[in-house]
Amino acid sequence: MLTTSATIATIQTVPDYALGYTDAEQERLIRQAAIIAPITERLFREAGIGSGHRVLDLGSGMGDVAMLVARLVGPLGEVVGIERDANSIARARARIEATGLCNVSFIQGDVGEIASDQLFDAAVGRLILQFLPDPIGVLRSVYRLVRPGGVLVFQEPLLASLFALGARLPLWSQVHRVIRETFLRCGVNPETGLTLHRIFQDVGLPAPIMHLEMPLGSDADLVR
Repeated sequence: MLTTSATIATIQTVPDYALGYTDAEQERLIRQAAIIAPITERLFREAGIGSGHRVLDLGSGMGDVAMLVARLVGPLGEVVGIERDANSIARARARIEATGLCNVSFIQGDVGEIASDQLFDAAVGRLILQFLPDPIGVLRSVYRLVRPGGVLVFQEPLLASLFALGARLPLWSQVHRVIRETFLRCGVNPETGLTLHRIFQDVGLPAPIMHLEMPLGSDADLVR
């Protein structure tokens, strides 16, 4: 998956998650997270997330981003994850308990309706804005929870480039078209990476620093 990432200093109800909350989808998310993790970690480090920071994680899913951030901020820091699905939270908590991390907590709720009496040093999200009907509205509410000088860091997909890479592979191209069309019919924007620059500015923030990166390979995990 090719992703676009944006970093910057400083609603509408979300429909059902288009890919569902099945056991198979949870396992897919864990496999995907392992592949993207090095890219995400570099992005967070470049954004300045580090020891002692308090970080808000939007759409925590299986908890992979929360665990990654928890290691970056260390025992003096804190990660608060927002996730709407109770089963996903239960799975994430079990996985985090198994790692021995003690600085992560989760709140079940809508990412567009987060209440906190303490400000965060950063708000992060990976492959979450693409599923929101109003990403601008959500970011507008989220950045109010980030302290002055804090950062917003998001990593989103750009599937159009995958089509170009596989243009000479008929089956690849056909499957890609079906996936993209399915996303669009479910109200998902598979090209959210292209819109990050505009989204951040529409929120009223300065233009973000952006990166474009993707994993390549033919190993079994990536092919799966």
